Amino acid sequence: MRLTDPSGLFAALHRLHLPACDYVVCGSAVLYARGLRARIGDLDVLARGQAWRIALTLARPIRPPSGHGWAVYHPSAAIEIVDRWTPGWPTDQLIEGADVIDGIRFMRLGDVLRWKEAARRPKDGPDIAAIHRLHALWTGTPSPAPHAI
Repeated sequence: MRLTDPSGLFAALHRLHLPACDYVVCGSAVLYARGLRARIGDLDVLARGQAWRIALTLARPIRPPSGHGWAVYHPSAAIEIVDRWTPGWPTDQLIEGADVIDGIRFMRLGDVLRWKEAARRPKDGPDIAAIHRLHALWTGTPSPAPHAI
């Protein structure tokens, strides 16, 4: 595994030995893995099947702040493992459509953009802008105006 972070979150995730076919890293860590963020504070992991069963060995599941599904918090690393993403995001589709970077499954960047644009939390603005800038580089089209982000 080559993907690293100062907090060792990816190493901690690797040590869980989650089956690759049963999880996907979601949220802002997707931008970090692609060099669009300088740091991350935690990992949000969507799990099913055997990966979810492994998560259940770490801690008792609780309702996440969203109230949607169940979450397990890693006892010694800032990793939240959930059994479903926010409403309207099918677990199987997110996992099966994931991109693989250094052996870790990541939510597709377009899905992260759609999710962050729908959520529109204040902290999502810089991530949305970074994805739009990358898209502009790839396609040679101008980024949206800052007020549109």
